Amino acid sequence: MDDIRGKKEDVESPANIPRQVDEGDLKPAVTEDAVFGVIEGDGPNYRNLGWVGTSVLMMKTQIGLGVLSIPSAFDTLGLVPGVLCLVAIAIINSWCSYMVGSFKLNHREVYGIDDAAGLMFGPVGREILGAGFILCKLAICASSKNNTDG
Repeated sequence: MDDIRGKKEDVESPANIPRQVDEGDLKPAVTEDAVFGVIEGDGPNYRNLGWVGTSVLMMKTQIGLGVLSIPSAFDTLGLVPGVLCLVAIAIINSWCSYMVGSFKLNHREVYGIDDAAGLMFGPVGREILGAGFILCKLAICASSKNNTDG
């Protein structure tokens, strides 16, 4: 009987009671990422989103980009063709999102088109594609400048 009481007293002794944790003792988890930089515990961490959170963010982006042109499209096309076009674009967009997600799951090191080009064509192909994108952006900016004159 004394052995049981002795064990109970040992468990409750001040040496066995953990001390309380102060706010200074807690350090946020810090992760280094190639794209997002340093991810701290108090900021948003897009790497740990589940499929539901990722789907919501992707739909929010696509709806936000296209919602401003819907009234003009429906005015030009009419109700039934406008709805058919909207559904067709939604299906195409969903398929593309699925393909991008599948590719990303298989190649986690790829963060953009330049990384994908490097994966497919090597470092030389990556640089050639990068130069092509720069020329494309330059041509787009030049064409908009020409269209705004006069």
